[in-house]
Amino acid sequence: MTLKQYLILMTVGTGLSWAAVALIVTAIDPTRTQTIVFVVLYASLFLGLTGLLSIAGFLLRVWLLRQEFLLSRHVLVSFRQAVLLSALLVTALALKSQGLLSWLNTILIVTVLTLLEFFFISTQLKH
Repeated sequence: MTLKQYLILMTVGTGLSWAAVALIVTAIDPTRTQTIVFVVLYASLFLGLTGLLSIAGFLLRVWLLRQEFLLSRHVLVSFRQAVLLSALLVTALALKSQGLLSWLNTILIVTVLTLLEFFFISTQLKH
């Protein structure tokens, strides 16, 4: 897959995900809906955030780092970090909606995701 194809596919997927989020938020009454709707909302939000952060992170890396690495490396790192940050935000939102979000939970989630990122960085350095 070329970089242009990746960016087009990611942009279309991100747009569809955000359209699903907008549709659910505007058309569904949260007090009278089933759990599956919330699952679809959080999944769409995760995919939309991942796409948005991945594209933004890639463009920012290319602009700031000026081709220091291969473009495929920029794509990989920006996508991985977008997934982790999206997971953090969606998890925090889901916990908040259930009244379970606290500072301790937040610190724990951030610590786990940070350790996971350090793990990925350390495995890349070996190759």
